[in-house]
Amino acid sequence: IEWAEGVEAYKKLTIDQIRVAFGLPTEHFPFFNKTTDLTGNEDPWTESGRKALAGANAAELKPFWHQWVGVLKIVDNLMAGKNLLLMDQVGVGKTLQAVGTITMYEWLRVNKETRGQYPARFEQSARGAKPLPHRMHVVVCTPNLVQQWTSEMHRYMEYGIFTILPYLG
Repeated sequence: IEWAEGVEAYKKLTIDQIRVAFGLPTEHFPFFNKTTDLTGNEDPWTESGRKALAGANAAELKPFWHQWVGVLKIVDNLMAGKNLLLMDQVGVGKTLQAVGTITMYEWLRVNKETRGQYPARFEQSARGAKPLPHRMHVVVCTPNLVQQWTSEMHRYMEYGIFTILPYLG
């Protein structure tokens, strides 16, 4: 079996073009923290963690081009009613893409609800006429990764927008 990246059609897109396709005002994923604590010692969902995001050890949190493209591909497939398997080597940003997809879903859902339409790219999709349901998102992982996933979601997602309910069982 020969594998393809699956994003060949996206290779010429810039981050700015992807941002515009999503209808985003900035180069940040919606509902994402704008900064990250470089020490990694603070949980951004705690009071001290929120202070650290504005402190001297904070750096801007901006996804890389391949992460933007990955989220666009996932959302394109979602809006077209197609499945997608996200797989790559360790350390390329799959977690950020998964969390980014959750926040982008919410962004698109809220836009459709408040403005009556999706950004133009998605309005003509198979799902374009229908609002995205207001539902929970489930991340399934092995028990040894639950804390890591929770920490990563806290790192990326703005405090107070989403509720995370880790479940082991």
